[in-house]
Amino acid sequence: MYKKLIILFVAAVSLASCNKTKQKTPCGAQVCTDLFASVGVHYADNTGNPIAVTNFTVFNVSSNKKLNPGYNVGLLVLGYYIVATDNNKMDYSTEGDIIKVSATDPSTNQTKDVNLKISGGCNCHVARLSGPDTVRFN
Repeated sequence: MYKKLIILFVAAVSLASCNKTKQKTPCGAQVCTDLFASVGVHYADNTGNPIAVTNFTVFNVSSNKKLNPGYNVGLLVLGYYIVATDNNKMDYSTEGDIIKVSATDPSTNQTKDVNLKISGGCNCHVARLSGPDTVRFN
């Protein structure tokens, strides 16, 4: 009899101590794809040919903060510069921020600034909400 009570007691304590703990994240539970997203800008000369620019900067106007695009490997494709990646999506709000992207054409010393709206934060991936894909120098 005591043996059955002890087994029942141990089983009850064991079951009572099982408690599922949910991992809490600031963004809550969500299901995202394994894709890696990025947002970039193409730079071209006045004839539409891609160019390598200088003084490329990314500035978050909404938070008044200079950003590191999260990728510093140089040109992957001539004239294409990465502005944001999933590596730094927390630098952007979920609703989207105004981002000022600036670059200089080394042959003319002309500097162009464009504004993009980029979202990140609790979204699964960074995304361009508005702004040009290509910037052409005169």
